[in-house]
Amino acid sequence: MEIRRKNKLIEIFDAKRIIVFGDLHGDFDSFSKVYDFLDKDCLIIFLGDYADRGDFGVEILESLNKLLKENKNVIALKGNHESYDEYGNPNFRPCDLREEVSFKRGNWLDYYNNFLKDFFFSLPIAAIYEDKYLFIHGGVSRKISSRKILENPSSEIEEIILWSDPFEGKGEAYNPRGAGVLFGKDVTEDVLKKLNVRKIVRSHEPQKALNGYFYSHNNKVLTISSTRVYGGKPVVLEIVDEKENFIEL
Repeated sequence: MEIRRKNKLIEIFDAKRIIVFGDLHGDFDSFSKVYDFLDKDCLIIFLGDYADRGDFGVEILESLNKLLKENKNVIALKGNHESYDEYGNPNFRPCDLREEVSFKRGNWLDYYNNFLKDFFFSLPIAAIYEDKYLFIHGGVSRKISSRKILENPSSEIEEIILWSDPFEGKGEAYNPRGAGVLFGKDVTEDVLKKLNVRKIVRSHEPQKALNGYFYSHNNKVLTISSTRVYGGKPVVLEIVDEKENFIEL
């Protein structure tokens, strides 16, 4: 297996087995299953949203940070719940992590400046497996016209990746979240062609994937969820030789 980091984009080659975690949102029970998959021949990808909503965001972030330092075959992408400014102010609402940190670790700003700031700013926004899969947190738009754009994304491109959602219409529309876009089937087809990949794997909508996963856009967009906090079934996606399987956590 070969993993190349190009700033905010990860390129992956020759992976025998890939395990993909969707949103966790403080569900430490789901996160802890990662240790069942750790193996030199297995690549593990997290799609973001590690804290907020659930009770154990601090434990997940600290464990994930350690995991990344100890395992070269673990990739953690940035979600919209890892989007903060340099002063520790979240770019989303509501944010539960600040209160959780204050309760468990003390002063929020000290914790943010000493740990979270560097961790969040280091996270890539996308990973691509050969000519097969684009892994992101949210979605795409026609402004994503090449892999180079993902390597050095503008703030606008990062917002699109972190916040956007697929819908069953055509073109691009206003996203009720107030950030990113809603993107249609034609946009998916266009972006997949430009990036030379076949499918988008994303999370960002655990309420859409209450059964653990949800296919849209003629099965070319796959939404997965790995958290129980919305009442759904948590799963991970397993990819072996382009065959997709879902493992319940």
